[in-house]
Amino acid sequence: MRRVWFMAALVSLGSAACATTRGMSPMSACEQGRTSGCGLWGDELLQQGDVAGADRAFGLGCDAGDMQACLAQGRLRMEGGDLTGAEPPLLKAYQEADEEGTLALADLREARGEPRDVESAERLRREAPALDKPDFEFVFAYRVDASNGLGNDITLNIQPMGLFERRLTFGGNLAFARSGASELNGFLGYQHFVSSWLLTYARLMVGGALDAIPGQGPNVGGELGAKLCLGPLGHLNVAVGSSRSSPAYVSMGLGINGILVLLAALH
Repeated sequence: MRRVWFMAALVSLGSAACATTRGMSPMSACEQGRTSGCGLWGDELLQQGDVAGADRAFGLGCDAGDMQACLAQGRLRMEGGDLTGAEPPLLKAYQEADEEGTLALADLREARGEPRDVESAERLRREAPALDKPDFEFVFAYRVDASNGLGNDITLNIQPMGLFERRLTFGGNLAFARSGASELNGFLGYQHFVSSWLLTYARLMVGGALDAIPGQGPNVGGELGAKLCLGPLGHLNVAVGSSRSSPAYVSMGLGINGILVLLAALH
């Protein structure tokens, strides 16, 4: 019986603590700088028909860095026909690499109907799935090759936004076989964004086999693959490829944001 009372006391204390935490209204939470409260407060005001109050609440959240609040404020103003007022919060979401906010900004500019705005909307839609991807990555892959057996490779994959919204990539890779380094290649590739988290790619490679017989010629090849994107952190990928030095291989890799790799190396 004592254990039952003890457990009941713990439950009561836990419930009281939760009630105290949850007791703060969304308005109070928002005014105290808790960004999640601003969105809730704005939703409550919308349900009450207070559009102006909801706009203010979403604005407070947006100013504090809540991209969902920026998106809500932008859409609310668009619904009210205020395309000029809707642009600043949606532009902020775009600048913070928020895909949904970027697509909403594209809708806004397309709604204006001006040729320059329509062109901008098309560009924003191309950018949206690529916004939060790294500018460059180090890729560490495990490779199974039909002729050279087990191995791995290290690739520097450079994919800046300026090259067709990260669809064009270039870099180099160093492949290893059991006996050691086997080939060094440069590559040029193209990525197709199926969605913001999945893309397929193809690349052409040219370089040299490090143990090649003199006069053998360049190591030419290609690779096809798919990436499961992890936002700004990097990606997971699988690929199949072939080159003069590695006639048929399958690989699985992990790409890590180059900035994170460099910071880790410095420490």
